Amino acid sequence: MVTSFCNKVWNFPAQDNENVQEIKSIVRSNLLAKILVNRGFKEAGEVNAFTNATLRNTIPDPSLLLDMDNAVERVIMAIQNKQNIMILGDYDVDGITSTALMVKYLRLIGINPKYYIPNRFSDGYGVSQNAISKALENQSELVIAVDSGTNSIYEIEEAKQHGVEFVILDHHMQLSNKLPQATAVVNPNRHDQSEIKFSYIKHLCAAGVVFLFLIALQRKLKEIGFFTSQAIPNLLDYADIVALGTLCDVMELHGVNRAIVKYVLTNGEYSLGIRSLMSLFNLEQITSPEDLSFFIGPAINAAGRVGEPHIALNLLLEEDPVRSQKIAMCLVEFNQQRKSIESQLLADAMNKISTQNLDSTRGICVYGENWNEGVIGIVAGKLKDKFQKPTFVISFSENGIGKGSARSVNGIHLGQFLQKANIAGITSAGGGHALAGGFSIQKDKIEEFQQFIETQIEGEFINELNIDYTLTAMSDLDTIYEEISPLEPFGKGIEKPIFCFKRVKITNIRQSKSGGHLLLNFSGEFGNGNIRAILFHINSKKEFVALLEKNSDVLLDIAGTINPSLQFGSSIIIEDARVSSDYI
Repeated sequence: MVTSFCNKVWNFPAQDNENVQEIKSIVRSNLLAKILVNRGFKEAGEVNAFTNATLRNTIPDPSLLLDMDNAVERVIMAIQNKQNIMILGDYDVDGITSTALMVKYLRLIGINPKYYIPNRFSDGYGVSQNAISKALENQSELVIAVDSGTNSIYEIEEAKQHGVEFVILDHHMQLSNKLPQATAVVNPNRHDQSEIKFSYIKHLCAAGVVFLFLIALQRKLKEIGFFTSQAIPNLLDYADIVALGTLCDVMELHGVNRAIVKYVLTNGEYSLGIRSLMSLFNLEQITSPEDLSFFIGPAINAAGRVGEPHIALNLLLEEDPVRSQKIAMCLVEFNQQRKSIESQLLADAMNKISTQNLDSTRGICVYGENWNEGVIGIVAGKLKDKFQKPTFVISFSENGIGKGSARSVNGIHLGQFLQKANIAGITSAGGGHALAGGFSIQKDKIEEFQQFIETQIEGEFINELNIDYTLTAMSDLDTIYEEISPLEPFGKGIEKPIFCFKRVKITNIRQSKSGGHLLLNFSGEFGNGNIRAILFHINSKKEFVALLEKNSDVLLDIAGTINPSLQFGSSIIIEDARVSSDYI
């Protein structure tokens, strides 16, 4: 088994088959057809639905989601009876955007709800005791919980005993066989909710669920004549906030999600808070999903990571440009603090893994005292990327209560794993998605948890790189990118195609002016062609750089994605490289 400079096994696509020919007749490109088949597309209808995804043809009737009509009826009753409403959100980007959507819409139609964003450190995730106390303090008769609530069975039962009703708009996996005693639980990942063809509702984030709820709510308000004396809100004005939640919660870009992100990138209009952050990052326009997920999202997330999540919500709700800019500057400062904390914690975790030989286990489980709970998820993600196995990072307080964050690899469903650990009595709470989750655990359970990881995580983890297509050094990258452009926007579930260049020779290699990146050119083995390439963030890839420099005089296979540029022409962003097979 040949491995690469990044210790990955490269997988190449199968040869042409009937599916390629059928899809080629639709997309008019053999290259694009092969990539689509390689990504799992099998029939014409599926390809059409994907490449032509629009809001009109992907948004399902919201009433097809279980309890949606009940949720709408209860909220309308609260509006008509002038009941006190509180929006209960969450401290991450999806929770912040979901809360902002609800508050902005209700304010626009003349309702002034209270809202509460839990503090990661004092409240924890979900419907906490503090949240219930805040609802009672506000004399709230209805709480609309967004991005949480599905698994808060006991907490919502307690709230109900105090006369507080709940409507839940969530997307997290249902962990128990029963649902909480809420008036409505709208969640595409309820056990009894079926998928809706070509909508991919099971991949909605909470902001996406809230968006569907607002569509259903506005439809009903129209029916009952609510808007006779006021303008009807344009829900598309909120699409940028939905897209931000979708991208930052790393939802698959199929169906509704794809349509929303495509619309936002094409429309190019953003709310005041997002524009304020754009200006600080010198983004004149959002040109790709990465602009939202790598610049805007982390700044909003940083508020919750340092303990001030309500400030991020304030940004999305603010209508004054001067105040909006001040809040944006505050969030950027929070993000700098986050980076510093994260760097130190990552170094501590790596030291523990090295000294305790934790990388030899089925899954990485590393813990420390009073580690910042706001960054353990990011650290878990980086450790997962490095070791290519499920990773669990836990911070224990002085009283032995641990808060954990987990990240996984394809094939190991974290939500299901954490559900098993909870049922087994090892964790006291836990849940999440396939690739990310959180949990609580007592310190005296840590050895049992580590053993549980060893016995319950099965299968071989092969660090793989899936190649989509093989090009030559003579290829016109601008033309190739134009051919694959129908796949845009790229993101989770539709990652940028990985192209391979076999038997090429590096003709020039140097560091960028900043010293942070490696710039190189390569040609075919006979000197034909010239491809420009870049390896980003070389300070964290010193072994990779050393291998490139050591083997710069032999033929290499280089794999990467195309980086389009109107100004300089397209280049390759290097993902991996290996010595060509003749030299191994």
